[in-house]
Amino acid sequence: MSQKPAFLPSLSANRPVTATMLLAAIILVGIIAYFRIPLEMFPSGFENPRLWVWVPYPNANPQEVEEQIARPIEEEVSTISGIKSVETHSSSSGCWCGLEFAGGTDMTIAYDQLRDRMERARANLPDDLERYYLRKSGNDNIPVLFLSVNFPEGLEDSYFLADYYLKRPIERIDGVANVEIWGADEKSIQIMVDQDKVRAHNINLFQVINNLRNDNFGISSGWVYEGDKKFVLRSLAKFKDLDQIRNLPINANNLTVGDIASVEYDVPERDWTQRVNGKPGILLGVFQESLANTVNVSRAIQEMLDQEINSRPQLKGAVSTIFFSQGKMIEKAIDNLRDTALWGGVFAVLILLFFLRDLRMTTIMMLSIPLSVLIALCGIYFIGWTLNLFTMMGLMISVGMVVDNGIVVLENIYERRNKGEDRHSASIWGASEVNLAIIMATLTTICVFVPMLLIDDSDGGLKFYLQRIGLPVIFALAGSLFVALVLIPLATTRIRKGGDVNQDSKLIGKGQAFYRRSLGWSLKHRFEVMAIILMFIAITGAAMQNGPQSGDEGGGISDINLIFDLAGNYTQEEIDDYMGAVEDTLFANATRYKLRALDTGYRKTFGRIRVFLEDPEDDQWYEIAGTGLLSLIGLHDDNDMPKDSIIADIKRRMPTKPGIKMRTSWRSGDTDEGGSVSIFLYGDDTGKLTELAAEVERRMELLEGVISVETDQEIGTDEVKISMDREIVTRNGINPTEVASSLMYAVRGFNLPRYQATDRDVQVLVQLQEKDRQNLNQLKNMTFFSSSGQPVPLSALASFTMEKGFGEIHRRDGKTYMRVRAQTTSEDMQNIARQIDAFMEDFPMPVGYDWQKGNSFRDLDDLGAAFKVSILLALVFVYLVMAILFESLVYPLSVIISIPLAFFGAFMALAITQTGLGLMAIIGIIILIGVVVNNGIILVDMINRKRAEGFSRTDAIMEAGRNRFRPILMTTFTTIGGLIPMAIGTAELFTGLPYYPMGRAIIGGMLTSAMLTLVVVPVFYTLLDDLSVWLSRFFGIIAAKTRSKGAAIQ
Repeated sequence: MSQKPAFLPSLSANRPVTATMLLAAIILVGIIAYFRIPLEMFPSGFENPRLWVWVPYPNANPQEVEEQIARPIEEEVSTISGIKSVETHSSSSGCWCGLEFAGGTDMTIAYDQLRDRMERARANLPDDLERYYLRKSGNDNIPVLFLSVNFPEGLEDSYFLADYYLKRPIERIDGVANVEIWGADEKSIQIMVDQDKVRAHNINLFQVINNLRNDNFGISSGWVYEGDKKFVLRSLAKFKDLDQIRNLPINANNLTVGDIASVEYDVPERDWTQRVNGKPGILLGVFQESLANTVNVSRAIQEMLDQEINSRPQLKGAVSTIFFSQGKMIEKAIDNLRDTALWGGVFAVLILLFFLRDLRMTTIMMLSIPLSVLIALCGIYFIGWTLNLFTMMGLMISVGMVVDNGIVVLENIYERRNKGEDRHSASIWGASEVNLAIIMATLTTICVFVPMLLIDDSDGGLKFYLQRIGLPVIFALAGSLFVALVLIPLATTRIRKGGDVNQDSKLIGKGQAFYRRSLGWSLKHRFEVMAIILMFIAITGAAMQNGPQSGDEGGGISDINLIFDLAGNYTQEEIDDYMGAVEDTLFANATRYKLRALDTGYRKTFGRIRVFLEDPEDDQWYEIAGTGLLSLIGLHDDNDMPKDSIIADIKRRMPTKPGIKMRTSWRSGDTDEGGSVSIFLYGDDTGKLTELAAEVERRMELLEGVISVETDQEIGTDEVKISMDREIVTRNGINPTEVASSLMYAVRGFNLPRYQATDRDVQVLVQLQEKDRQNLNQLKNMTFFSSSGQPVPLSALASFTMEKGFGEIHRRDGKTYMRVRAQTTSEDMQNIARQIDAFMEDFPMPVGYDWQKGNSFRDLDDLGAAFKVSILLALVFVYLVMAILFESLVYPLSVIISIPLAFFGAFMALAITQTGLGLMAIIGIIILIGVVVNNGIILVDMINRKRAEGFSRTDAIMEAGRNRFRPILMTTFTTIGGLIPMAIGTAELFTGLPYYPMGRAIIGGMLTSAMLTLVVVPVFYTLLDDLSVWLSRFFGIIAAKTRSKGAAIQ
């Protein structure tokens, strides 16, 4: 017996009121924290090392966008400190630029630098470029609500209705940051020039548009002093109404704008068509403030939408469709996690009741679960975190683990009472005796999360999210330690009237007898046991060498993206008809696909339909288990079509049309992979890349598990290249810039300074009227004026050639690239990577061209490296803690042997259940390191104490095994019981990352650890003990001989 009892057990037994008040305070503060912790889907605070720039430049040529916008931007932003990669996409609608930074970069500074570089680049960008948009990447930039609104047909200004009656009221809701509108064109002032009138009046179109640019302005002109007052000067020449524009003189003959052009306030020409469920509609994305409660914000928005649409006469007939609501997803995830945790708690309690066979003590042990969780909630609240999918997953993991310390304390108290010790003394000294052991056992479990916090991944995301999983577990385990040393001694001094303890069931008694026989045999056949264990270790090592098989495990993503490459020779009406036919096909199979909604958008060369499916039902774990058993014996017929079958069926039923190609995927997001595996081809010539991509596409179609392959190159339109004859242009005294600018003004249009109406700023566009830009002959007849004032047609100044253009031009780090993507049903990414390496090994790449696998493979390699480093660091930290406990460098090795045995069980469980080795399974395996050594620590600690009491080594092992058999089984099966619903259920993150691989890995490892640790740890303990004795004797003999030789010399 130690000289002084531990503080907490002594306090609990001697000052019961104080201990009770401490527990009551924990309950009170925990409940307050629970109701005050903000709820959100993803944890806020992560600075994704990516920034985006969007530069809208409609009706442009992709090559023009690349040369005039993409390259200047690339040149400027490449000087930002910490830049890792720059990617641009040039299309007919503008330029998208993505920047990736090195991990650890301060993204606030990077954002400011990007804004500075964009302002520098603006001097080299086209003059008519109005604005650009910068955006950070992060969880705060995911819409909290994504919805559509269908307005009745015939409305001319749906954008204004959405902006004034929906966007603005939503933005007034507390917690909403901003609302974005897509798919609707804002009405604008359109100055449509009549080319015949321009030609008849010998008007210089270039000069007219420049005059319009200069006649609508408002600029600061400095300030003046009048007495002792200072007045700011502002020069205004703004148009007040449309008549002022129409009556603006354009030459000395009093010819006005209205004489050569129509000036109307109208919806611009349709470039992009947006439909929702087959009817015209617009999309709204609602973004929340970072500290807002997502659930409350989502509810408030939905209530406001219902109220506005039902009460506003201007919105009569409007119908809203919510595609995505973070609030509902959070509530669904919370319900799922809550049910999983509750069922896990029920299993843990039933297992405790089976072993303890006493309802009152089982109730006391059961209380350690909510008390530990409340302590964890206090920790989460006071460090300023939120309750989200990741912190809740950490709490769910800890449900079955928080009773372990209490079990060890309770068993030791009972052991002392069985020997005749009174309740009060047994409670204090029983808890004090194992105080250090359970502290160190808890620390070993906590230690495994330290490597997770030190992972050096490429963007810091993995580390950030693992922290959100790991820290709640640490809080809960620390809380369970406090509860075990306070609640259990407090309870055992009062609720038991006698000194007897309920006897074990016959099943446990038979198991213990079998264990004693097995342990006795193993101690007599140590080398045979060691050979078997080494075989298990070799199998485990081979499995670990393969590394992760998948970056994620798929999951229930409830939407499918259909991408259409449309030949540019179809009219708008023909494209309307085709996309309508696609929608009709999907609606005709809505029941089979469980179709919820369609979001359709398209332009002349590109179309997209996002197919939203019904969310999968959240079946309880027992329903899933029952369905699995019925399917196994052939009595269950699953009518639900999986995603790959739906995609295959859609492809089979799609209407065909020459020149139209459909691509598919079933995920969307910010990544360049989009849930697929990719190959990137790099080179200078986009045409050559297209040829190479066709061959790569053919080879990828042969890969195992591939259901579709496509390139992401949008079909381009036919282009007319206008080459000016400089000699003729110079001879006529015409400025080539004037010719190029006039063509741009006439065909693309030019945005003049915005017109200020009473309630809004209105865009002003000047352009040739639509009938004057229908064919090439009209373009050739455009008139320019020589230095002598003679009109010269464009056909006399330039030559015209027809070429095939590209829909998009992609560049990364200054190189043009093309991507080939394959959708696959296989989870074994390592196997796919090997197949790609094999068929690309003999692929003939021209000089100056290169290829590489997509980022999903890079991320998989990073995950594998992080996995191995995390395991190594976890082993080191666990060894350090055990060395401190045992005050030995040798005895911790006897416990470490239980870790590869647990790994063997984890890999076997994953193999039997056909579960891929992905991120969640890896987290489970790392957690195993800290969990499975607890049993070995308690066992070896008891062996050492028995030997200190005078037992022989073999007797100490047999006695320690007898004493620790039941608590080891109890801690193992309560942990397993808490994880059963997770391992069977379908709970998952929003990203489609399910939890079950983690539960299966931990359960498999715990089972093999429980079965083998009780035997293997004692065997290795004796081997290491013998080795220690032999080494001591060996070095003692050497030292003795050295001393003898020294004495002889003297």
